[in-house]
Amino acid sequence: MVRSTIVFPFSGYYIGGSHVATFELVTGLQRDQQRRCVFLVAKGTPIADEAERLGIEVIDTGELDASHWTMRRRRNPFFALKRLPARLRLLRRIGSPFIVHCNDILEMQSFGFAAKLLGGKVVYHHHALNRMIFPNRLLVGVADAVIAVSEICLQAVAFVGADKARYVLNPIEVGLVDRGAARSRVCAALGIDPSRVLAGFVGNFWERKRPLFFLEAAAAMLAKRPDLHFILFGRRADYEIEDLEARAQALGLGERITFAGFLMPAEDNIAAIDLLMAPAVNEPFGRTPIEAGLLGTPYVATDDAGHAEIGRRWGGGRLVPLQDEPGQFAETALAVLAAPDEVLLGPSARAAVVEDFSIRAHAAAVEAVYRRLEGARQA
Repeated sequence: MVRSTIVFPFSGYYIGGSHVATFELVTGLQRDQQRRCVFLVAKGTPIADEAERLGIEVIDTGELDASHWTMRRRRNPFFALKRLPARLRLLRRIGSPFIVHCNDILEMQSFGFAAKLLGGKVVYHHHALNRMIFPNRLLVGVADAVIAVSEICLQAVAFVGADKARYVLNPIEVGLVDRGAARSRVCAALGIDPSRVLAGFVGNFWERKRPLFFLEAAAAMLAKRPDLHFILFGRRADYEIEDLEARAQALGLGERITFAGFLMPAEDNIAAIDLLMAPAVNEPFGRTPIEAGLLGTPYVATDDAGHAEIGRRWGGGRLVPLQDEPGQFAETALAVLAAPDEVLLGPSARAAVVEDFSIRAHAAAVEAVYRRLEGARQA
């Protein structure tokens, strides 16, 4: 059987959770499965830079523009049609046989149809809870195989049929991190007193991540525990940082809150804090609660979507009912801070998480999808 090159197209600019998962997947595919993997992405983006740092082959799409307007334009099917000849040339340059592995609906529109026109196979990796309106269903239906990262994501693509869809956990691996050293590094970088109790928010400021909810819960917690300090690790998205800072001051958080931006290494951000607060809703899966469990940081998360699946299946924290207000979320968070050992993963539970989310296991599961498509091509 002739083995295919696996092509990962990206039209975005900044690194997000699906990119991190793809970096880890490709690491496993190249190391354990000896697959040739190629990123199609604009050179000069953080995505391309990180891929090259990891030893992943990058082919420049020439579509470098981080503006919101351009990203909206790319969703227009006429823009995709205009770019089709250039995208066909890129895929021909890679050579057949290939499998195009798309990580969102936009990439299906951008490269899914182009791949099919050249006789390639297409995998759609469902990382998001998009509304499955007719155009999205049409795009997902182009794929020869669909991978879902959680039970709720699998339900969202059930219309493609059980023979086409697979549930495969994203890889999530963290190295051994000295929590004390990580705390010292983060506090020194941000000018925070390390003796304070630290609670953190990790994620970009999208509406569904509920950063305003976090701020309101933080204010309620600070009223009862004046030794707390809150850190938000993330970038602007639906909310501007200036607006969140103004809201924090209006809530009386004063100098007890820090907007840290995006700090590396990412593991330090979670290892440094005493509690991870994840109030997001409609989360397809979510890396941070799993990372927190592996790093020994308890979490409090909303009992909804992917976070609900994580809390019930693997534990490591406590779930708060979806209908709860910020004050109720705060009460649960304070209770976990008072008795973290009641929720932290023990050695056997942690070992199970390590195995379930290993890069090796993930790459093997995705490799099985590729081989099935290659077998169908040969038949």
